[in-house]
Amino acid sequence: MYAKLINPKTHGKAAYTNTGSCAQTLNYLQHEAVGEGQEAAFFNGDSDELSAAQLLHSIDSNVKGLRATEAKFYSLVLSPSEQELAHIGSDAGKLRGYTREVMRQYAQNFTLPGGRQLGSQDLVWGAVLHQDRTHRGTDPEVVAGTAKAGTKRAGLQAHVHIIVSARDRKQQITLNPGGRRQRFDLMRWQAAAGRQFERQFGYEAQAHEKLRPRATRPRDPARDAGRLQKITERVAGINLLVPQEQRLAPERVQDIAVARAFDKTFYRMLSRVEERARDGRPIDNALQLLSTGREQAPAPQRQAAAALHAVQHLVRSTHADQPERTEQVAERPGRRSAELDIEM
Repeated sequence: MYAKLINPKTHGKAAYTNTGSCAQTLNYLQHEAVGEGQEAAFFNGDSDELSAAQLLHSIDSNVKGLRATEAKFYSLVLSPSEQELAHIGSDAGKLRGYTREVMRQYAQNFTLPGGRQLGSQDLVWGAVLHQDRTHRGTDPEVVAGTAKAGTKRAGLQAHVHIIVSARDRKQQITLNPGGRRQRFDLMRWQAAAGRQFERQFGYEAQAHEKLRPRATRPRDPARDAGRLQKITERVAGINLLVPQEQRLAPERVQDIAVARAFDKTFYRMLSRVEERARDGRPIDNALQLLSTGREQAPAPQRQAAAALHAVQHLVRSTHADQPERTEQVAERPGRRSAELDIEM
């Protein structure tokens, strides 16, 4: 069993743009189903007969609290192997029942404050079953010249496409399966999907059907030393732009980078600290942001100091290259409003 989260940036081209309406994605899924000679009937946790219009409304209306640039929904795919499909006779009813169990596990895989756990009833989602697949240009058969890109693959190829809202049903919690592992462990959910098929249908998975853990690359001391040096240089640049009381100790930032294994979140938050410093609005308790990815509300006295520093920064900028500074200031208000809204 292969359970996958579609990345809109690298998969599916424009069909999986997920920061707006899901209409384009639904049109794509309907087209694929109709092209296979199927009736494009969707299903969810409660119904086997869900129209595209009903699913469109349920997803597009479940976006309260999300900013314009944030994901409104996510696309998942459940792809059984040919052996798994043969074991259940490629039965559509069994695949629908299996999908409902996987979405129950999807909900329970989110880690929420206070130990709260979500259930499938907290999700807004819909799915459609496709019976066929087509060859891609990178498939071994296409490369070998035994098949052409775009032609149907032989054998049993049924798979399930799922669209799930980025908000819970009460529109109080943002549910991002591609975010921090502490919030949603994607590989744990993928592995659970495979085990669920085995339990539900009495199937013994073969080695090639099981999720393979990612290989851990050994640490390279020389590479780490280079990273730490670059981090030190970036911290020095930040410290030139902020008041003395908000300067960062390079060794503390280095410790955080090592503790987070130089992950993407650390570097993304370091870039946020840099940008805010350049903008004259340094972040209160930037070390916490680098450590956790979450920003504390500034203490009142530091709010005042940050405001004063911003004014000073603006005054200094008026004596610099006026056209360039004016253009930068005009471009930033939208980004600033988004930066301040960091989800806890």
